[in-house]
Amino acid sequence: MHTLTTNGPLRLIQITDTHLLGPEDGRLLGMPTSQSLDCVLNSIRKQHPQFDAFLVTGDLTQDGSEKSYQHLHDVMSTFQRPAFWLRGNHDEPSAMSKVAQGTEHLQRVIRNEHWQIIMLNSQVEGAVFGELAGEELEFLDYTLTEAPDLHTLVCLHHHPVSMNCAWIDPIGLRNSHEFMQLLGRHDNVRGVAWGHVHQALEGVQDGIRLMATPSTCIQFEPNSDDFALDDQNPGYRWFELHADGKFDTGVERVKGVHFEVDHSQTGY
Repeated sequence: MHTLTTNGPLRLIQITDTHLLGPEDGRLLGMPTSQSLDCVLNSIRKQHPQFDAFLVTGDLTQDGSEKSYQHLHDVMSTFQRPAFWLRGNHDEPSAMSKVAQGTEHLQRVIRNEHWQIIMLNSQVEGAVFGELAGEELEFLDYTLTEAPDLHTLVCLHHHPVSMNCAWIDPIGLRNSHEFMQLLGRHDNVRGVAWGHVHQALEGVQDGIRLMATPSTCIQFEPNSDDFALDDQNPGYRWFELHADGKFDTGVERVKGVHFEVDHSQTGY
């Protein structure tokens, strides 16, 4: 567990799906992912100079290389803020763990006086879809039960609800019904945030706010039947978590920079 000491709201920045590669000039469908991440981080510096921690919700790299994780660690360390990492379907656990050794990156529970953030591993090694293993659901249930007075934000990589996107929905969280049922048995869950879908979404289900966050690189076209890229710029999500359990959140995108992407591709 990692404890954050805060004055006022707990301020968090979620970035996701950075898809970094070993070579710093590496590209994903035409997008220079290291450059796009730098643009997102520069936007965060300007728009949110005061915040408490980063949540990095999976697909940190595209190639699973140790060098790509090291680059992510190095560029984010310039903020001098803790950064908590989750696995996505593209991540390589051993390389990720090696770079994270001796840091806070792989802490699963983050708490302050009023809130806790629970980081869940939905990776199924070798698969694109996600699933929460039995021990992961037990961990979630235990952590929610252990601190019933703490408002809770749950983070994972794969989407637990439909994105109304025919090609994306089958590669979401396979046991989403079980996950949502578990959350419904606890009255301290305020929100769920994820990545994977490279687009923004906000909704409410059974009183729990549900939030998808754009990638720091390529964006997927919402409501598409087949794989398609969107022309929106890379982005991130910010949170202000208040003592009474309410929270504010929003998505910001890079401004003033044009990125070329390869629309001819049918997957990645």
